[in-house]
Amino acid sequence: MIQKRFEELHYCGNLPSSSGVGLAILRLTQRDEQSLDDLAAVLRFDPALTGKLMRLANLARAAGATPVGSVEVALRRLGSSTVRNAALGFTLLPAGRSGACGNFDHDAFWSYGIACALAAEAIATEARADRGREGGGAVDPGEAFTCGLLGRIGMLALATVHAETYDRVLAGARGRAPEMLLLDELRHFDIQHWEVSAAMLAEWSLPDSFVGAVMSLGQPKRDPGLEDPVSEPLAQVLRSAALVAHRLLDGVATQGALGEGWLDLLGPVGSGLIDHDRLVSLCARVAPAWRGWCQRLRLPTAPLGEDELESRPDGDGAFDGTLNGLLAPDSAVEDVVNGAVTLASSELRVLVVDDDPRMLRLLEHHLRAAGYDVMTAVDGPSALAIVGERPPHILVSDWLMPGMTGGELVRALRGTEAGQQVYALILTSRDEDDQVVAAFDAGADDFVAKPYNSRVLLARVAAGHRMVELQRQVRVDRERRSMQVAEMGLLTRKLHSAAHTDVLTELPNRRYAMKRLDQEWTYAEQMDRPLSVLVVDIDHFKLVNDRHGHDVGDEVLRSTAGVLRARTRRADVVCRLGGEEFLVINVNSDVFGASMCAERLRRSVEENVIRARAFEGRVTISLGLATRGEGVTTVHELLKAADEAVYAAKAAGRNAVCRSPRYFPESA
Repeated sequence: MIQKRFEELHYCGNLPSSSGVGLAILRLTQRDEQSLDDLAAVLRFDPALTGKLMRLANLARAAGATPVGSVEVALRRLGSSTVRNAALGFTLLPAGRSGACGNFDHDAFWSYGIACALAAEAIATEARADRGREGGGAVDPGEAFTCGLLGRIGMLALATVHAETYDRVLAGARGRAPEMLLLDELRHFDIQHWEVSAAMLAEWSLPDSFVGAVMSLGQPKRDPGLEDPVSEPLAQVLRSAALVAHRLLDGVATQGALGEGWLDLLGPVGSGLIDHDRLVSLCARVAPAWRGWCQRLRLPTAPLGEDELESRPDGDGAFDGTLNGLLAPDSAVEDVVNGAVTLASSELRVLVVDDDPRMLRLLEHHLRAAGYDVMTAVDGPSALAIVGERPPHILVSDWLMPGMTGGELVRALRGTEAGQQVYALILTSRDEDDQVVAAFDAGADDFVAKPYNSRVLLARVAAGHRMVELQRQVRVDRERRSMQVAEMGLLTRKLHSAAHTDVLTELPNRRYAMKRLDQEWTYAEQMDRPLSVLVVDIDHFKLVNDRHGHDVGDEVLRSTAGVLRARTRRADVVCRLGGEEFLVINVNSDVFGASMCAERLRRSVEENVIRARAFEGRVTISLGLATRGEGVTTVHELLKAADEAVYAAKAAGRNAVCRSPRYFPESA
């Protein structure tokens, strides 16, 4: 499969975080002594901020160092100052919580991610204990947590960058099989959300096992024995975690209704298969922590007990059924008016903060009488909670309040992206110039002296209204430009795909094959790992064209290409070089692994029955194998050696596998 990039994200802003995460960060950063552990405990449950921290940590790592795979390691490498600044850079959804992609349930996405992360961590911990801490194939629990949290981040990226188009895609996917959603994603974006997730993890320089494991979730049905040994242990953990998360989020589990199909997709976890009893046990272990964190972050949970997990009916039985769970309910879908700029007074949200109940009621009365939508809070922490849930356009806050002053409140808001968009008006004591100066130093936009004149107050709020309108116009213009950039990124990806794809077989073409082989050669040299190639040639293909016509020949090529693609590992790359010749790049495979692959391909093609018009029969292939090593020191020599080997296979009678004589003497 061609590796794809999701470059639109670079130019279209940050991924949003949940309002609960934003509020928790604001509260933590207001403490005099911030605990990095407390901050880490919140950050590790947010996919957007986790991705940002992982990217920063991997950018800062020394050359040749192991990629960072867990939040804890990332935090230790970055330090408290960098972590705090990155944490305060969170982005919140608009007040409607759905943005322009109303059919995507953001809250369900975050809740599912937490469930999957906790389940993956628990499964990996259990598997490590079963095998022993030094046991082979054990998955690090911290890395399992991170990968479980980020596994579906591609959906969030599509809902953020291509919001309107993805909204229509999700609307059309409602009630349909998950495979149809993937096909629609491919048709509209030339990339599926699993590929987006994998591309983002690769862009953030996360371990290769993360990328392979996430990609495997998008292709759960795979022939046994073709798994990538690097990513498969983590992929097994994620498959099981996805099932646990699905059951927790939907409250679905019943004995006998699980179905063998689910178990076949999960595969072995630890030392055995996950059965119904173990699934229920995992749900019971993970559920308390999941509910606790979801409640803390104001995310939805299913209020189910262990007995209810046993009695609820099962779902469709599709591995990717949680996709439908991430679709927003019909009643939650909001109409979005594109390009609307003018904000009526009744739509302008004003947050009034004052610890004096009488003053609070008076301010609320004057502002409501002027037609504004007024929210009230009696102190700074309560105001932050409201800002995290339903950000106001204008803040009117008293200066002197117990616990958190108006200046501290404004300073806390200005440290976040959402708070920077709020017009802050401070109520200060008359003739207190020091308070006025301090208010502006804290980030206030204007002030009104107390006792205030209602007409002056409303005039200052009206001035803030005009400023909000200007900022709104700037944001609309910026969003339009972002949409244009996103469309350009999509067009670039489609053009790149078209330029590197063989139209007939839909395999990568020769141009891509040469570029990819150069990349794999360089990586193999740097990591000192093996690399093999197979040159594949269809036997007597000219006779097929001469006897049955080129249309039948095209079908033979398509069918053979399908077999080659289906019978190779995910990490391997199958390309069409031209005519009836193909190239298979065996990544991280020595001569013995490549020989097994070659023989498997030869046998599979020989057994494949092709039916095309008046033709029904089989074809065979000859394969030439070459491996990086002694006698093969460049990419050119590697290809030439494989080419010589395929000619040797032809000379030996065809339907055979020959190894390069450069590397293997005739006695071998």
